[in-house]
Amino acid sequence: MSTQWDRSVDLLIAGSGGGGMVAGLAALDCGLEPLVIEKQALVGGSTGLSGGIVWLPNNPLMRAEGVADSHEDGLAYLADVVGDIGAPSSPERREMFLTAGYEMINFLVRKGVQLIRCDGWSDYYPNHKGGNASGRAIEGIPFDAAELGSWHDKVQPPLAKNYGYVVLTNELRSVQYYNRAPRAFAVATKVFARTAAARLRRRQILTNGASLIGQMLKALISLSGGQPPLWTNAAMDDLIVDDGRVVGARIVRDGVPMNIEARRGVLLAAGGFGHNADMRRRYSGDQPNEAQWSIANAGDTGEVLQTAMRLGAKTDLLDEAWWLPSVFIANGGAVAASLGSGRQRPGAIYVDSTGRRFCNESNSYVEVGKAMYANKAVPCWMIFDDGYVHRYVTGTNPLKRNQNLPPALIESGAVKRGQTIADLADQIDVSADKLTDTVARFNRFAAKGLDPDFGRGQSAYNDCLGDPGYRPNAAIGPLDRAPYYATRVLPADVGTCGGVITNEYAQVLDEHDRVIEGLYATGNTTATVMGRTYPGAGASIASSMVFGYVAARHAAGRKLAGEMSR
Repeated sequence: MSTQWDRSVDLLIAGSGGGGMVAGLAALDCGLEPLVIEKQALVGGSTGLSGGIVWLPNNPLMRAEGVADSHEDGLAYLADVVGDIGAPSSPERREMFLTAGYEMINFLVRKGVQLIRCDGWSDYYPNHKGGNASGRAIEGIPFDAAELGSWHDKVQPPLAKNYGYVVLTNELRSVQYYNRAPRAFAVATKVFARTAAARLRRRQILTNGASLIGQMLKALISLSGGQPPLWTNAAMDDLIVDDGRVVGARIVRDGVPMNIEARRGVLLAAGGFGHNADMRRRYSGDQPNEAQWSIANAGDTGEVLQTAMRLGAKTDLLDEAWWLPSVFIANGGAVAASLGSGRQRPGAIYVDSTGRRFCNESNSYVEVGKAMYANKAVPCWMIFDDGYVHRYVTGTNPLKRNQNLPPALIESGAVKRGQTIADLADQIDVSADKLTDTVARFNRFAAKGLDPDFGRGQSAYNDCLGDPGYRPNAAIGPLDRAPYYATRVLPADVGTCGGVITNEYAQVLDEHDRVIEGLYATGNTTATVMGRTYPGAGASIASSMVFGYVAARHAAGRKLAGEMSR
């Protein structure tokens, strides 16, 4: 085979999210020449748009602060929570995730990426074997975009931009309850002061996923002498194969087709297929979805995954996604956001079309989304009372709590209102008797901070996202103040989490479990090591970054520290 190459590099990396950026840094550090291509105009992918948290058991920041954890606890937790789901989460991949993850965090810190612990953000299943209530999550510090020079406006805007504050993801837990508890007020005051200082200095301060991507971009610029090996508006069209080995790819950069040779391999780190309706329809199985509710990164359209599938790559978990139960209200703004957090707050419950509760609403968003499908509760209803509105619903000014919902929401039908639960039931076409009984039973126990049916409020995770000023339980409270309200909840997602199967070195396997030489993959392009669960905040970003790091090291022929010690 003879291909006319327009550019030759060692490692071609498709996607500039967490996995792609770490891989680019690791490749440069190993002496390779990488090239990261990003089909969108901005850098960061799904990681840049996200909260930017990285979940890793027994990570270096935990050790430095003396937070109890161990490698063995991490393995035990994955075994108990993820369970046996086969090749995507094999013992070898779990071991690599933990071992290489520790090494990766230290590597990033050495390259100047500054990280802090998300203190108090519990694992999502802290009561399971190996669970950690103190939290294994970390995130980037507030980062001044000016440090990126000419690249300062090339990073996906931070999640915090939607809130109007320079706020870390872990701080958001407190800011939303600024008027509910002294500690929350203190955190909010710090955030408001930081925001005011940034505005006064006319600085763009990046937080959340934008901080993580921005800091890695700065390191990439530094390592490459000022011009990072990163192309935007450059989409992968197809892989180029010679004698069974992937040797490069056809890409389209600014509308111009190009052939890029990849001497050491190609890494697919371009996300999943959240917005690909055809693929979602074909692979959704018992969780039918046509992408109509996906809030994934706009570039999450599946073409890169399809290139590997055409080569015969083995796949799994294609029916699964990172579910996020969401309230969609046109032009709902801050009010819709206030309602979207209802499942974790006192004064609200989820019910199915019969008027019954069907899950612990405060558990992992992925778990609740799966429960909606499993219980045929798509959509389900969030039922809440006027006490909820009084405590939590915000208008255009998030510092001002409103006594009433905007009349337009009621008039449009986006939110239903009734003076009694029975009246509300009639409006949402569910059994008045059943909904009345459901709320009465819930209230009876919730007044004592209990939920014998689903255990809501009985874990550190339920508690850490609840209302710190509510007693006796931050996550649960009765619906006992008229009028009563209902709004639809849909199983949105922030991306799919099924794809090609890789081994512990991030090498893509074919249908016969053989390595497709020259082809690596990480992130939502792959069947995740987290299986069908979400162990903790930032698990998907962590997996993408760790296996991006592993792929670059493997392509360079470098061993990991854990391997050298064996």
